[in-house]
Amino acid sequence: MNPVDELIQVANAFGADPEYSRAGGGNASVKVDGVLRIKPSGVPLATLTADDLVGLRLDVLLEALASDEPVDEEPTAASADVGEGVLTRGASAARGTDGDPVVAAATKALVDAPGGRRPSVEILFHALIPDTLVLHTHPLVANALTCNADAEALVARLLGDDAVLVPYTDPGVPLAREIGRCRDAYTARTGRPAPGITLLGNHGTIVSADSAAELTERAQRLTGAIAAAIEATPAPSAAPVDAAALRALVAVVAPTLRGLLGGPDALAVVTSDASELVRSVTVTPAGAAILTDGPLIPDQIVYAGSLPLVLPADADAAAVTAGVAAFRERHGKDPVIAVVPGVVAFGAGADLAAAQTALLTFTDALRVARDANRIGTVRCLDAAERGFIENWEAEAYRRSVAAGTRTGRMNGKVVLVTGAAQGFGLGITTELLSEGAQVLLADLNVDLAARNAAELSAQYGPGRAVAVRVDVSDEQSQLDAVAEVVAIFGGLDVFISNAGVLRAEGVMTQPVADFDLVTNVNYRGYFLGVRAVAPVMAAQHAARPDALFDIIEINSKSGLEGSKRNFAYSGSKFGGIGLTQSFALELVEYGIKVNAICPGNYLDGPLWTDPERGLFVQYLKAGKVPGATTVEDVRRSYEAKVPLGRGCLPSDLAKAVYYIVDQAYETGQAVPVTGGQNMLN
Repeated sequence: MNPVDELIQVANAFGADPEYSRAGGGNASVKVDGVLRIKPSGVPLATLTADDLVGLRLDVLLEALASDEPVDEEPTAASADVGEGVLTRGASAARGTDGDPVVAAATKALVDAPGGRRPSVEILFHALIPDTLVLHTHPLVANALTCNADAEALVARLLGDDAVLVPYTDPGVPLAREIGRCRDAYTARTGRPAPGITLLGNHGTIVSADSAAELTERAQRLTGAIAAAIEATPAPSAAPVDAAALRALVAVVAPTLRGLLGGPDALAVVTSDASELVRSVTVTPAGAAILTDGPLIPDQIVYAGSLPLVLPADADAAAVTAGVAAFRERHGKDPVIAVVPGVVAFGAGADLAAAQTALLTFTDALRVARDANRIGTVRCLDAAERGFIENWEAEAYRRSVAAGTRTGRMNGKVVLVTGAAQGFGLGITTELLSEGAQVLLADLNVDLAARNAAELSAQYGPGRAVAVRVDVSDEQSQLDAVAEVVAIFGGLDVFISNAGVLRAEGVMTQPVADFDLVTNVNYRGYFLGVRAVAPVMAAQHAARPDALFDIIEINSKSGLEGSKRNFAYSGSKFGGIGLTQSFALELVEYGIKVNAICPGNYLDGPLWTDPERGLFVQYLKAGKVPGATTVEDVRRSYEAKVPLGRGCLPSDLAKAVYYIVDQAYETGQAVPVTGGQNMLN
C-alpha cells in the first residue's frame, strides 16, 4: 500500500470513531517526494479521500516556520486559492490574529488545492514532524491527561519517555514552534529522536509513524495506558430520573430556547440530553469547572461555545428568557449550550446535525473533565487562551465549511407528519425534505418509518428525517410522540395531520367497528394531534411573537362533498373541516394558523393499490362503480372524473403546503387540490 492510501486508511478509521474525532475534528497528512499532502479544513477525517488532499511544498513550510518576517497586511491574489478572507484582524498581533502567517505560508507553499479548499490550519507542525504519516485527533481518553493540571507528572508516570508533552499554546505558528522546542528538549535530555506520540495540552494528540500499522499501534497503546489509570477510580453516579418532572421541564425550556435562539428566518433546533453522564457530572467539581471556569479544548469553543447558560432546576419560560438575556449581556452572543445541573443539557443549532454536534461536543467535555479528576485535576482554558480561538478566523472558516448550506421553501422548518411511513405521508415527507425541511415521520408502523427515515437521511443529510412511533387514535401516544419531538428538535414549526384510514361500505351493511375505526383515526386523531402540538407552538410563539406556526390537516375531496358508500370516511373529513375552522379561531392568538388541504385521489398510492385492502379492491367489492369488473375498470372510472385526467400526486399536495406555510394572512381554509374535480362556490 502506498503512503497516501495508508494515510486515508488511518484517517477514515480514526475519524469515524467518536472516541477520537467529533464533528470532523482533527487532521492528517502524508509526506511524499518533498510535498506535504494534508486534509483540507472542514473535510471530516472519516470521509477524507486522496483527491481531497491539499499539496504544499515542505521546504517552504519549514522555512516559514523558522522565519520571523512580518506577514503582509492584505491578502494576495494567490490567497484566493486557499479561501477568501484569509487574513484577519483579531485580539492582538502578539497573539497571532493580526494577519495570519499560517495562511501566508500556505499560499506561498501551495502546490495544488482541489476545489479551492484551505489546508488544515495546523500545516506547520505536520511539516516539522519527520515521520511519513501524521494524525492529529482529540481522543476523549487521552484528553483526560492533556486537559489536566497534573499532566506533566501523569505523562512521567503513565508513559515515561514514550511521549512528548507540549503545554497549551495558541494554535498556528506559536503551537508549531512550541512543539519543535519540546521535541528538541526531549532529544537534548534523552539523546534520542522525539517519539511518535505528542500530547498537546488542552488540545489533543499527535501520533506519527512511517506506516499505518505502526501509527495505529501507538495510538491504541497511548489510550490504553491512560484508560487503565482512569478506570482505577470509580466514576460518579447520578440520582434516579424523575421522568415526569424531566418531561415537564423539557416541554417548557426547549420550545422557549428554540424561539429565543432562532435567526431571522428560522427558529433554532434545540436537542436535549438527560443521560447519566449529564446528570452525574454537572453536579460535581469537574462539571462545575466546565459550567463556570471555561472550555477544555478549541473544538469545544468552536462547536459548543466557551461557556454554557446555566438554568435553575425549576426554570420556567420567564427564567429561560431572563437567562438568555443575561448571557447575551455578559458574553455578547447567544448561548449554544444550556444546562440544568443534575438534570438535563440542551444544544442549539441551525439544524439537528449542528445541534447534536454542539451537544455531543459539550458532553464529551463533561466526560473528559470527569475522567481528568479521576486521575488528577482538570485544567480549563483561561480567558486569554479561549479568547484567541473565539476570534481566530481560521476556526470560523472551518465551522462554516463543515456546516454547509441548505436552501428551499421549507428551509429550517421542523415538520411532524403523521401517517408518514408510506403513501401520501411518505410522499409529502420526501417533497418537504427536497425543499430544506427537517421531517419527523410519525406512524404506528415505526419500523417502516425508521427504514424510510434512514434512507431519506442518507439522501438529504444526517438527522434530516427521524422516525417517531404514534397511534393517532390514542391520547397518550400522541402526547408521547410530541414529547419525543420536543426532546429531539426542541419543538416544531408545522404539524401535518395526515394519518387516515378508509373503510368503504353501505350504511345498511358497514360494521360499527369499521365506522369507529375511521372516526377514531381520521377525526379523533386530528383532534388529539392538535391538542398535543398546540402548547408547544404556543410556547415558541410566546418566546418569539413574530413567528407563526402551522397546523395542516390532510383532508380529502370527500370532505367537500358526500361520497356514496363511503359515508364513514366522508363524514370524518367533513368533521375535520369543522375542526379546522374552529381550531383556527381559537389558536390564532397563539400565532398558530390552522388550515386543511383537500387532495384528490392518490391513485398510485398504497391506499388505492394495495391488493387486499386497497380502495380499488374495496370499491370493486362494494359495487361503488356500476359495471366495473376489474380494478382497472375502477381506476379508469376515477381518472375520468378529473378534468386534468389523472390522480393527485404528493408533489401537487406539497405545493399547497408551501402556499399555506408562506401565507401569513390566511387561516381556517380548506384548499382543494383535486385537478378541477371539486370547485369551490
